Formats: sequence, C-alpha cells, structure tokens
Amino acid sequence: MKKLQQITALAFLVIFLMAGCKKRDLEPNIGSLNVTIQVKYDKSGQYFNLPMEDVEVRMENLWTGRENKAVANNNGLVEFNGASAGNYNIEAIVTIPRDLFNNLTGQSRDEDVVLSGQLLNHTVNNQLNAPLELEIHVGRQGDLLIKQIYYAGSSTSNGASFRDQFLEIYNNSNDTIYADSLYVAQVMGVNSANPDLSSGYYLTSGSMVGQYDWSKSIGMVDGSNANDDYIYAKSLYRIPGSGSTYPVAPGESIVLAQTAVNQQAPYSNNTGGTIAIKDPSLTIDLSQADFEVFLGPYLAIPLVSDIDNPAVPDLEMLLYTGKEWILDNLGRDGYAIFKTSEDVENEFKKYPNPTIKSVTSTTALNYQIPAGLIIDAVEVQPTTAASRVAKRVLGKLDAGFTFVPGGSFSSESVIRKTAKTINGRKILMDTNNSTQDFDYFTKANPKAFY
Repeated sequence: MKKLQQITALAFLVIFLMAGCKKRDLEPNIGSLNVTIQVKYDKSGQYFNLPMEDVEVRMENLWTGRENKAVANNNGLVEFNGASAGNYNIEAIVTIPRDLFNNLTGQSRDEDVVLSGQLLNHTVNNQLNAPLELEIHVGRQGDLLIKQIYYAGSSTSNGASFRDQFLEIYNNSNDTIYADSLYVAQVMGVNSANPDLSSGYYLTSGSMVGQYDWSKSIGMVDGSNANDDYIYAKSLYRIPGSGSTYPVAPGESIVLAQTAVNQQAPYSNNTGGTIAIKDPSLTIDLSQADFEVFLGPYLAIPLVSDIDNPAVPDLEMLLYTGKEWILDNLGRDGYAIFKTSEDVENEFKKYPNPTIKSVTSTTALNYQIPAGLIIDAVEVQPTTAASRVAKRVLGKLDAGFTFVPGGSFSSESVIRKTAKTINGRKILMDTNNSTQDFDYFTKANPKAFY
C-alpha cells in the first residue's frame, strides 16, 4: 500500500508539472523586457522640424492595468525597462506652443497644437527585436465637427433598444455653413480583437495592426496607398439640398436620427402595430431631429420599427448595411463626414473587404473615400479594453478613440467637450484625438453641451 501511495503521489507530481509546463507554454513569453518606442511625425514631412523631446509616451498593460509614462529624447526615442509581456495600449502626445508651431511650419494656428498617436491592443513579448514605431499627427481642423454619438442605445426590455440612436454634427466656426450635400459615413473595419494575422488579409505593422490590408482587396487600383490615404465606408448617406437649403448657424448643430419620433411614447410601426416603451426616462424624444434615415423604399421587408416622419427630411442613401442605419452598440465603429464636388456614386471606387476571395452580385462593396476629403472623423471602441479592435480610422484623422463606460444599451452617449466660450458661442475641443476631445453623458441629450 505504501508503495502504491508513493507511485500515486509521483504520478500526481508528474501530471502537475506537465500541466504547469503547458500553462507556461501558452503564456506569451512573460518576463522582464526592455521596450523601445520610436516616435515619428507623420509621413507628410511637413512637421519634421518640430521638437521631439517633450513627447510623452504612455504604455498601459491591458492584462495587469499597470501604466508607465516616459518622455522621448530629442531623437524621439523612449525606453521602458523592466516591462512585462502582454497586450498594451501605447499613446504618444505632445503640445506645441502656437507661436513655435507657426514659426517652424509656416502655418497660422490660433491656439497651441496637439499632436498624438496610438497603438491599440499591441502585443509586446521577447520576440520584439526592434523599436516600435509610433506616428503622431496634427489633425485637420474642420469647421463642422461630429459633436455627439449615441451608439449604445437604451435598454432592450424597458427602453428603445437601438431605435433611439443618433449622430449630432456641430458648426464650430463663426460663419454659417450649409449642410447640403454633406456625406456621413460609417467606416468599415475588423470587428474581431484577435484576427488571424497569418492569413495575409490583415496589417501586421504600423499603428493599425490587425486591421484589414486593403491593398489585398480584389480589383484594388491604388494598392501602395490603399491603407494610408483612404478610409472605406460600409454605409454612406448624404444630406439633401440644393446648396443653400439647410443652413447651420455658428454654434448650432444638426441631429441625424435613426428614426425621428418621440421614443419616450408609444408609436405605430409600419405594419399597424404599436411599439411600446416601459420606461420613458431611459430614452429620448427625437421627433425634432433635423434629418432621419428611412430605408423603407429600398427594402423588400424593412424593420417594423423603421417608419417615416414626413416632417423630417430623409437622408439620401448611397450605401447601407442590414435593414436600418444601426450604429454598432458595442462600439466597434468609426464615423466620418466629408464634402466633395465629385459624383460619388459614379466616380468613387468600391471594393470588397480583403477577406473576400470572389465577387458576386451579392458581395458587399465599400466606398473608398480619400482621406484628404474628410472634414472630421471619430473612432469609438468597446468599453472593455480587452475587447477593443484595431484602429479603423487613420491616425491623421483621429489619433485616439472614445467610448461610453456603461457599454451597450446604457443610454449613454459620447460628447465632445467645450473648450471655451466666445460671446456666448461655444467652441468645442478639436485636437484630432477623441481620447482627449470627448467625454460622455450618462443619458444621451441631443444639442446639449458638456
């Protein structure tokens, strides 16, 4: 019996050690690492004379929550010693005084200029043999800004679910701007936090690791610039008008609703039934929205909740996904606005996502939009860091991202902060980094300010 007990104990020890070895094999090289970050100004070259020594770099370990900060030297190099392996969010940011920026670039900015960039969910382990490159960008300062995004929706049982979603666009200038022919795009991108990088369909370097490699799309013409000079729209809508139909005064905004009805009260659906609401306090009244999306004319079987408010103008549809203008309630989305004199429907190219191996009549195609046309863009991400996906909005359009802390169906919205007030007109923050520019409302509130 004693011998049997010894054999059993030995067998248990062997199994325990084997299990321990197996667990360690699965861990991605945990240990003390030295990580070097090489900060660079964007590829345009127009900012190469700006100083590097004040760039602050922050590394946040998504496994442990530990955060380290350091400042770059005059060559843009930052050393982090003793880092543990893991997945990291890495951010670089610097503020250049207005006068110095204007003197070095020949531009004329009215305020200090913020440059920033991010690497999201980036793997760091002992196979990292070269410095990580992190580009920082100066964003285009637009007169129109995406002010509020209500993508989370409200309670599926007591609220309006996704039906109360909206986007708000603000005139941040001191001149009246006409919204006529303004395009609103949802940006196409990878929705998985862990795509198969070995498949050849995804980017494996730069600030958008894990995002689609659009150069691999079937029929791609400008392959060398496909990932750096364009975004790709999975839905695209246009504000109607003749050019001077829809003025937006300085300090005013327009609300684009999914369905422009009072979501706090029951209303009739498109089959004669009733859409009820149990707790009106969770949702909002969108009956006074400036525009709405109505896909009824384009679908054989539209959603029963998609009704047309005749008092609210409909957005013109160029490209839609699904059966409604549904914003991803998990936050895996990007939004962009632009204007152009070109005939988008006939002159802009459309491509399948790179994982598509053959194109048929039912293949979803995405509009290719030149980044130079973008007036403003905002990236949103899931609430939980581990669920965040690769950046789909170019860093030169939005160096960061924003999110609501309550997550899906929380009634929360992301809202752009107010930078200052001049003669009663609010000037909203526009640093080209949504992480800096946005906060959130605990309940979405169209045309309100933070």
